[in-house]
Amino acid sequence: MNRHRRRLLWMLLLAIVASLAVPILLGGRHLLEDLPKIAPGWGALLIGMVVLGWVFNSFRLRLLASGMGGQVPAVWSFGAVIATEFAGAASPAGAGGALTYVALLKQRGIRTAHAAAMYAIDHFMDGVFFVVAFPVALLSLALHGGFSDPAWLVAVTLALFGMGAGLFWLLLREHRFLIRMFGRVLRPFRLTAHRRRRMARWLMQFRQGVRLVLRLPRWQLLLLFMFCAGHWLLRYSILAVVISIIGSSVPWSYLFAVQGVLLLFGQISFLPGGAGGVELGYAALLSPFLDAETIGLSLLLWRMITYYFYLLAGLPVFLAMLGDRAWRLLSPADK
Repeated sequence: MNRHRRRLLWMLLLAIVASLAVPILLGGRHLLEDLPKIAPGWGALLIGMVVLGWVFNSFRLRLLASGMGGQVPAVWSFGAVIATEFAGAASPAGAGGALTYVALLKQRGIRTAHAAAMYAIDHFMDGVFFVVAFPVALLSLALHGGFSDPAWLVAVTLALFGMGAGLFWLLLREHRFLIRMFGRVLRPFRLTAHRRRRMARWLMQFRQGVRLVLRLPRWQLLLLFMFCAGHWLLRYSILAVVISIIGSSVPWSYLFAVQGVLLLFGQISFLPGGAGGVELGYAALLSPFLDAETIGLSLLLWRMITYYFYLLAGLPVFLAMLGDRAWRLLSPADK
């Protein structure tokens, strides 16, 4: 076993131990008693939500590839999404996800610059969704206790789609202004020459990608954003379903905001999947609503679906699609 693989396996093992430690300490012996009581049908529902989110992301990948002049098969794009999700979950700060995304697209004949531009557009779209979704979620929590009425929740969801799609289109059209503003914001920070070159290269790839994506018909751009919003709404609704399964209640909008904060914790953690930091943040942010035992059980269920399942389902796909160089993509510092 080479050093790349050995080090990554040790890091993954440490991440899983750190991830399991918090819910076990909180739940205690009740965790082992309550976990088997969860009906298998609920687990199938939660996994189905994850898989449907992957399907949405595979459609996003295919639409972006068509904007770059490439064509990717449906089954391949679904596998590429799973492999990329695994790489993000198995590497510190999700760094391996970007490298895997680009490497897979290169296999299909898409130039590296175009693949990097696709990744930038993809994450830009995610950012637009959250810029719209977070204020709406916080406002709903403040005014209506989280929109517990299903009719209000449907209305908020439709508003997110409409507002987000409009903002996404506007920002694509005005990307030159955004690039200029970005440069002005960074000017006082006196970045090193190396960092300036990296930022300039990213901005050039982003601008080129925007130009290519704008060639898509408007209905395809709308679909692109709808798949993006659908993926995140599904992914961020998993915790609400988990809380409901164990017989507790927390406002959906609060859970949405909490998961955004936990995503940030995961990005700054040195362990894969944000292990340790995500669990401690979860316990702190859910403590106003749930007791320690309930936090432990819900945390374990949530991480089983949104982290352990990503690792288990993604590893064979990742290895099958990338072969011998797969492990190096998870260790960008060693390349």
